[in-house]
Amino acid sequence: MDIKMSCFATVVLCFTKLLEYKQESCPASNVPLGTSYSDADGIVETRAAYFTTNHDFTGFIASLTVHNHDIKKGQMTNSYISIQSNANEEISAGWVVDPWKYGDSRTRFFTYWRGFKCPNSECHNEFVPKEGSYLAPGYILDSGNHLTINAAYLSEIGYYPKSLFTQLAVQANHAEFGGSVQFLDYMTGPPMGNGVIAEDNIPPGKPTPAMMTDVYYVRPDGKFDSIKTYTYKIGKINCYSLGKSTVNDLDRFAYGGVAGCNRA
Repeated sequence: MDIKMSCFATVVLCFTKLLEYKQESCPASNVPLGTSYSDADGIVETRAAYFTTNHDFTGFIASLTVHNHDIKKGQMTNSYISIQSNANEEISAGWVVDPWKYGDSRTRFFTYWRGFKCPNSECHNEFVPKEGSYLAPGYILDSGNHLTINAAYLSEIGYYPKSLFTQLAVQANHAEFGGSVQFLDYMTGPPMGNGVIAEDNIPPGKPTPAMMTDVYYVRPDGKFDSIKTYTYKIGKINCYSLGKSTVNDLDRFAYGGVAGCNRA
């Protein structure tokens, strides 16, 4: 059954088809939220990200710089955008380096979902790829490129069935965007972003941190709107940070941090 819907999920895709739900909503390969390892492992997770306050919207857009990192199995670093509903539903997309999951330290495109049929996991199934698509989950990305997460770009990749969601099938209420890292507690942390810690005032000649730009809501009428109300999430590890917006509204910001930190 084909249906027409507003493109709320510009972070990942447009929902254009209603598919019959498969029973295997959370295959055994899925992992608990926020981890890439077994429950027995001691895992350190921290992030540097902005989080919007409650605000109904039908889309979200941002452009992420892509970076490569040579990290070890047991470390993970990513840059992401996540749209969320008040019903504990989420769609997330971005780039990730995760040797534990992929077997190497190449930078890849990722997307996952969470909803009432998969409430406690990062579910990587159910994504319906478009035939002949130039990009798919797990696709290797080159450093220095920009990954623009919006409908015009990503609706060409594929979509998630509307039946996976309740509230998020109509609108989102929150967005979260920035970077995160994970590592086993006996290891040191990987870099975040491009490996440069974010600062508000960067002296001339000093390396610049990773940037996320063109960050906007998409309203029901399809127009973009700047983000004026937000908070932030920064972990206790002081190697990673956020930079303030470079303009009055949050349409671009720096984020990231250096490798080598421990959980202390």
